[in-house]
Amino acid sequence: MKTLVQFGANKKILIDGKPHLGTDRLVPLLRNFRRHLQDLGVTIKFGTRVDDLHIEDGHVLGVMVSESADELRLRSQKLECDAVILAVGHSARDVYQMLLTHNVELLQRDFAVGLRIEHPQELINRIQYAELASEVCRGRGKVPVADYKLANYIDKNDFNESSDSNVENRSCYSFCMCPGGQVVLTSTNPSEICINGMSFSRRASRWANAALVVSVTKNDFEALNYYGPLAGVEFQREFERRAAIMGGGKFVVPVQTVPDFLENKLSVTSVPPSSYRLGVKASNLHQLFPTNISEALKHSLVMFEQELPGFICNEALLHGVETRASSPIQIPRDIDSYESTSVKGLYPVGEGAGYAGGIVSAAVDGMNAGFAVAKKFNLFHGDVKSVLGKAHNAGLVKY
Repeated sequence: MKTLVQFGANKKILIDGKPHLGTDRLVPLLRNFRRHLQDLGVTIKFGTRVDDLHIEDGHVLGVMVSESADELRLRSQKLECDAVILAVGHSARDVYQMLLTHNVELLQRDFAVGLRIEHPQELINRIQYAELASEVCRGRGKVPVADYKLANYIDKNDFNESSDSNVENRSCYSFCMCPGGQVVLTSTNPSEICINGMSFSRRASRWANAALVVSVTKNDFEALNYYGPLAGVEFQREFERRAAIMGGGKFVVPVQTVPDFLENKLSVTSVPPSSYRLGVKASNLHQLFPTNISEALKHSLVMFEQELPGFICNEALLHGVETRASSPIQIPRDIDSYESTSVKGLYPVGEGAGYAGGIVSAAVDGMNAGFAVAKKFNLFHGDVKSVLGKAHNAGLVKY
């Protein structure tokens, strides 16, 4: 947190119980980070795609890269190196496929899928603050905009015998709650729809949104005939494609009010306004997922209404689909050295490698991996040794 402040974040994050940077403030913050790294001698390449790893005798010797605009990869070049830190995001599907061609071990990983729910922010304020809701003033008042965090454990015995045969115990929970935020697109392929949420620093929009996701496992993948290390990826794609078809293309997002979702119906009247800017279309979201997942979402919505009376209302709008809450794979690595168990010199790090579940945990994982690489190549100097010693004393790293 102190490092973020050093590079331009608001000092309030040092004392806030739920620190928030704001998407709009990330741009100057990251620019300051970049300039600092460049001053230290780091080369940062934009518009550059990693096409392949150069591996010989089980050791990575470099990466093959080309310009992103070079779709045919005609001018690929090799960057030689002593080690590769693979810190990709959890949607790096092309990288996962490339790793398989080198027989790098990938493991299936449980994750969660669901929908993103949006309410008017004023409604959430009233639910959480009652008469104090008038003090919010769209992020500028005496009381901060209200948020929530919800979780529900679903026992398979809660379902009746007519439900899908693949019913099992599951968890349903809110994820990435964005008060005063907006629903945003995260897919780049118009044949696949995947969404997320964000808030600007002031959290001043009219809406509050959060993902409502249900845990899924190998049993769910195999029920749709998806097997192997990338079964979870194909599972994600299945519902992203279904959502794109429901929306009708051009990144239009399928939506449904919560009461209609619970009653398995589609109202012909217009849906309430949404913060999503590329357009929405009223759709049968209750038909999007397999019955067991839809029923888990319905059961949880009813439970969440008991915790937050007013949560179920005609203004509550579900958006499809949220499938990338965390990585569907994990790349095995040594617990101490952080090095891949399949390829020497390769260091899988962060969310995309299956070792983190958010910004802070990914940052800590990257820091620990950096220390491990520095130790292996004897790159420590006085300042680094001091930092490493403090981190070790704090229980963050082992060396």
